[in-house]
Amino acid sequence: MSRNKSPCLQPPTRFTYDSSEFEYAIYSPSPRFSKELEPIFPNMSVKQRKELLVVPVIQKCFHDMAASTPEINRERDEKLDLFVDWGKRVANRLKGLGMWADMMDPASGYPILSPSGALPYPDVQGTIELMGYETHNVGCCHILLHPRWRSKIYPSTFFTTAPADLLVRVIDEVLASKA
Repeated sequence: MSRNKSPCLQPPTRFTYDSSEFEYAIYSPSPRFSKELEPIFPNMSVKQRKELLVVPVIQKCFHDMAASTPEINRERDEKLDLFVDWGKRVANRLKGLGMWADMMDPASGYPILSPSGALPYPDVQGTIELMGYETHNVGCCHILLHPRWRSKIYPSTFFTTAPADLLVRVIDEVLASKA
């Protein structure tokens, strides 16, 4: 992903979903950032690509995700399941309103609800680009560092063509229906 300022439409906002603390922000990707998404979502129309919003989603973790143990891997799996459950609820609601929505599988970098493109989406690099978070190098991997939670996080990304205000409303509705 290239460094090019993308406007933030919703600053980092926290919520709890199934006892997990989440944080999301909404960005309108710069033209250059959008161009880099073409091989990731090859079936999107030009109109959809112009309306696309990128939503970095971070979950707070109990363990430091820079390490790897059976216990940490179990927590990663739990965070993935929570993200997918939340993301599908939000995406299905948006699709019911005529909007396109999808999310990345953080493990593979490929879309969960759409056909895969030629390239994976790099969640960590995308979040660095959009939110300006620092990283820590661990071997050949870059570990994202949240300003408050540091490396005790599970990063993921949601995408939609819904306007930011509608997306926020749908997220709130999904949280209210889960309570």
